[in-house]
Amino acid sequence: MKTALFFRVAVPAALAAAALLSGTASAQSAAASPDDNSTVTREDVMRDLAAWKQAGLENSWSGDSTPDVYSPQYRASYRQYMDTVKPAAAPPVRAQ
Repeated sequence: MKTALFFRVAVPAALAAAALLSGTASAQSAAASPDDNSTVTREDVMRDLAAWKQAGLENSWSGDSTPDVYSPQYRASYRQYMDTVKPAAAPPVRAQ
């Protein structure tokens, strides 16, 4: 009888521990190895950040709340940012 009780407790605990450890291990391995196909350089990131700040989007996201992304002011700022960063690849902004 004690053996059955042991397995009722031990098996779910072992499965839960294995699930937690495997999730953590896969997250660490994904973060540790960057994508080999990535061509983004530090200069690209710095250029993107400068465009974000120049368009005024940094101020929109500086508080604790999410900005109104449908407001005309935000949409104009976002369009300016997208035109600066990727002029040909900018997705169309739908009017509400």
